[in-house]
Amino acid sequence: MKNIYKYSLMVYGLIALLSACEKWTETRVQNPLQLTGLVKSEAYYEALRAYKESEHSVAFGWFGNWTGTGASLENSMMGIPDSVDFVSMWGGWAGPSEEKIADFKRMRELKGTKALVCFLVFDIGDQITPAKPDDDAHKDMDFKDWRHEFWGWGETVEQHVAATEKYAKAILDTIAKYDYDGFDLDAEPSYAQPFATDKELWVNKEVMEAFVRTLATELGPKAGKGKMLVIDGEPEAMAPEFAEYFDYFLLQAYGSYAESSLNSRFTKQVQHWDGYLTPEQVANKLIVCENFEAYAQNGGTSFSRPDGSTVPSLLGMAYWQPEYGGETFRKGGVGTYHMEYEYKVGGREGTYPWLRQAIQIMNPRIY
Repeated sequence: MKNIYKYSLMVYGLIALLSACEKWTETRVQNPLQLTGLVKSEAYYEALRAYKESEHSVAFGWFGNWTGTGASLENSMMGIPDSVDFVSMWGGWAGPSEEKIADFKRMRELKGTKALVCFLVFDIGDQITPAKPDDDAHKDMDFKDWRHEFWGWGETVEQHVAATEKYAKAILDTIAKYDYDGFDLDAEPSYAQPFATDKELWVNKEVMEAFVRTLATELGPKAGKGKMLVIDGEPEAMAPEFAEYFDYFLLQAYGSYAESSLNSRFTKQVQHWDGYLTPEQVANKLIVCENFEAYAQNGGTSFSRPDGSTVPSLLGMAYWQPEYGGETFRKGGVGTYHMEYEYKVGGREGTYPWLRQAIQIMNPRIY
């Protein structure tokens, strides 16, 4: 009860601060070119961090083109709207510069925003296999054979599992080294890709399951260490008993045209995780996302609402409440792919105008 009372005071304090024009969801950003220095009060940030620990529909984005430097905040995590709860780093997380590390840590310290490593996981050693040695023993070896040698990927399932566990532990080591906040498993085993892949980790379910179990020793709800484990793309590619391993299911709901299309996606997830999660639990984990690499300037595609009006699809996602069996539930939240492409939108004031509006729809100010 003491924590609830303390949080209530923080929330009321935050509302007062917001009404005094320090609004984290407002369209016009305060000091948008300020890369360093405290531009809002510590009381504001304390209440903001408390808000992020509360139960609410979250805001999320895949954040790319990260540099942590520049005259504007476009390529800086500090430029992300204050009330975004977490981001997945779409590149740029490996061997970060001092500027990136400072940018990330300042964002987390002040705003409580988390940053996750993210990449497509198909073949053993993806993204973190070191360069092939420049010696006579390896000069005629192609990179695939080198990957297999380095990780110990042999001929048997047992060898594949052992290699995959080693690989997952190396990812955990990278996350720990830079103090990142978790891992976003981009799972797309049935999607065509624009590059060559054998999808080695998906051929035998024991292999991918070993990958997730190893990550879950340090990440996600089962670990209980405050680090996140989420899955995007095709969450249903994992066996339903793995439901408890993930904080969120991120759906690439690109081009959704109406609430009926979102409910169809929701129903698919409810049915897949049946027996392990209730419909409400599935809804609370579900983050629906739009493709801002394609649609940032318009806020998405045209989305029809039940009242006959149309809105950009990101806003339609924000309005949407998952429905199943005649009941409606709170969704996990909304997100955007290549969120940084919305930093500036022609004809609209401020930065990230569509995402800020979506946040306001899901979590409106009370005053």
